Amino acid sequence: MTSSENWRAAVQRTGPDRMPYLIYLTKASWERFGAEQERVVLAHPETWPGWRPGAYRDILAQPWSIKEDPDRDFVDDWGCVWRTTQHGFVGTIVEHPLASPEALHGFAPPPAETYNGGQTAVDFARAAAHFANVRKNGGIAQGGLDHGFFLLRLEYLRGFGNFMCDLIEPGDDFRRLHATVHELNRTAVRNWLAAGADMVGLPEDLGGQDRSLIGPRFFREWALPCYVELHRLAQDNGAMTYFHCDGNIMDIADQILEINPTVFNPQDRANGIENLRDAFKGRITLDLDFDRQFALPFGSPRDIRELVEHEVRTLGSPEGGLMIKVEIRGDVPPDNLDAIASALEEYSTFWSK
Repeated sequence: MTSSENWRAAVQRTGPDRMPYLIYLTKASWERFGAEQERVVLAHPETWPGWRPGAYRDILAQPWSIKEDPDRDFVDDWGCVWRTTQHGFVGTIVEHPLASPEALHGFAPPPAETYNGGQTAVDFARAAAHFANVRKNGGIAQGGLDHGFFLLRLEYLRGFGNFMCDLIEPGDDFRRLHATVHELNRTAVRNWLAAGADMVGLPEDLGGQDRSLIGPRFFREWALPCYVELHRLAQDNGAMTYFHCDGNIMDIADQILEINPTVFNPQDRANGIENLRDAFKGRITLDLDFDRQFALPFGSPRDIRELVEHEVRTLGSPEGGLMIKVEIRGDVPPDNLDAIASALEEYSTFWSK
């Protein structure tokens, strides 16, 4: 199989040659470890085929993304002001433009034709040209909305305290905002479909450390119908959907099954491997987010290998349905990068040997 064919087989649970995985090396990791990290990359051509020695210097020469630069604020399409204190990390909102009743009453949304969740506008004609080239070369055209496109967007606009009160005692202005954001997201999904996306990403962070942020009752009332509609819109028009969600979401796992994304991207230890198995295995393909809180920065290479093995044995199958995604930041030592690459190379064929 080509990599794209193998990926589709894993997603559709039709028997891939190997479990797909991705190890994403952030600029922050290159900034800290540089040549030492590159020695690990060059030792794993299976994971990083075609890596050119010294290529990390090109990455370091690029400016930091405005979203990850503590020397300047980022203002999104709605007027939310974002600020970070550390290079390589997206910051938090320091100015919520619709925090006051007056601002909420008189809000004006960004233009619908370039809207993509509220952070950064998209040129969908340019995206269509890019997708055509991707498919020409045998790839999968993947588009999607900004991270935090719906519930988080409402919180970004109103501020956390206001947003919680809005859910409990919603006024007409909040209901109008809720409907407006959902309609803009619908338009964005339609625009990705028109551009030719094979997969539409719909990423949010809905969980805390031990439970979902707004709980099952309010999730069902305010979120579930909108998420279901967006995923159905994409899927009914022939596209797959990808639902990213950080944090513990086990108290709304049944509702995520109702959303029924093609691929669900939860965090592993935040939810519990056995809990994820019981809720989702065989029902939704998982693109598992590997433990960034403990194993990668603080664990031993043995801890990392054992966790990969446990996840593959517990959540994988010969049919597929499991992928693993790893994000390497500046707190992950090169020995642990080597450990995760080695473990994924070894266990990616566990079910297909």
